[in-house]
Amino acid sequence: MEKTILKIAQSISSTLRLDEVLHRILDESIKLVKAEAGSILLLNRETSELNFRVVRGEKSKKLRDFKVRFKSNEGIVGATVQTGKAIISNDVQKDERFKKDIDWLTGFTTKSLVAVPIIMKGVTFGVIELINKKCGNFSDNDIETISAIAVQSAAAIENARLYEEIYTTKKYLDNILESMPGGFITVNTEGKVMTINPRAAEILDVPQEIVGKKYAIVFIRFQEIIELFNVGLTKSEMQLRREMQFTVGNKRKVIGYSTLLIKDTSGMLKGVGMIFQDITAIKKRF
Repeated sequence: MEKTILKIAQSISSTLRLDEVLHRILDESIKLVKAEAGSILLLNRETSELNFRVVRGEKSKKLRDFKVRFKSNEGIVGATVQTGKAIISNDVQKDERFKKDIDWLTGFTTKSLVAVPIIMKGVTFGVIELINKKCGNFSDNDIETISAIAVQSAAAIENARLYEEIYTTKKYLDNILESMPGGFITVNTEGKVMTINPRAAEILDVPQEIVGKKYAIVFIRFQEIIELFNVGLTKSEMQLRREMQFTVGNKRKVIGYSTLLIKDTSGMLKGVGMIFQDITAIKKRF
């Protein structure tokens, strides 16, 4: 059994995709205890609700389609979260804690279940739930097996969850940058370009692939921009609502810009940002 658990641990640690991690854990758990169905529920820290993140079994599609969720103090799974202890119920229809409305909603008949907490640093943030053992009743041996998987899985799940949150936040920020009508560039204190949105690349006629390269090199044609970043990084000075002119290709452009200082929570300078617009057409009207 130890070799099996180690193999599972190695498998789930090989990816940072949360759903893939959870599916591997659930599939192996169902296989080991010979259950008909199962799910992994994760606790939403903001709403204190348990969400069915992955499900397996005859009626699993309905659970996904209906996006079933419930409070963390409801049902047998909720009791597992509240106590941080595994629970076996081999006759759930007589168990007052059992939420019968889920069976009613899906058309599935739950006869027995085992719920094992997933704990990280003393905090329960999820539950592995297995339903209807194919032969006999769930036992303490089943709890021991699934608890071992839960212990080995906790760090992998939390890492994948953190990665997902970071990835989602990055995608959201990327969407903001993509949608901005003006140009936006950031450089870090090492002098590297960290961000350049599509509009900035268009206005300056530079590729977005300059990210990660030294701004003093990639903006060699725009000494005014280099000087702006130099001042921000060396003197921690911002420039607000200024204008400058330079040539892009064979066109003379007028740029309206502001710079901002990027600092961490302790106030330490981490970089400089530049927000700008091509106002050439506006200037020609006057």
